[in-house]
Amino acid sequence: MTTPFDAVVQTMINLGFYNFIFPFIITAAILYALLRKSKVLGESVVINAVLALSVAFMIFGYPVIVGVSLATPLATFFTQATVFIIIVFVGFMLASLFYPNLGTFLTERIKSRSILFLMVVLAIALFVTSGLITVFVGNLGKPAAPGSAPTTPTDVILIAAGLIIFIVLLIVATGIARI
Repeated sequence: MTTPFDAVVQTMINLGFYNFIFPFIITAAILYALLRKSKVLGESVVINAVLALSVAFMIFGYPVIVGVSLATPLATFFTQATVFIIIVFVGFMLASLFYPNLGTFLTERIKSRSILFLMVVLAIALFVTSGLITVFVGNLGKPAAPGSAPTTPTDVILIAAGLIIFIVLLIVATGIARI
């Protein structure tokens, strides 16, 4: 039996919300915020908005032209990122039980850019494991069936994800050894 939530999500899928509307809105909002913050084009709200919308249309015209669906990779990416953020927040909450002044403790311990590099590696790992890499790299590996685009073999994605996770673990281990 379907729930009202299932019906709403299915309607949003049928309307193309996850394939075009949601990624378009996120891209336009991020680009607009970056343009407003950097003030590269001045402080004109109209110019920043027009440029952000134009770039968002161009970026998300690509999957439509190529014939790639963004729904599954984006849903996987945001789900994995949300789980990671929740784990980090729970870790900070648990750490605050043992260190009452956690902010000063972390600023004393973390004096290098290793955390920044760790976050970049984790973002790349999420990017690869969610399948978003196939949107940009294309479908590599398997021979194409007549009239269809080739797909990336699962073992290549698993090997790449395993290597990235291994590198992340190495960075975390060396970061812990320095503290």
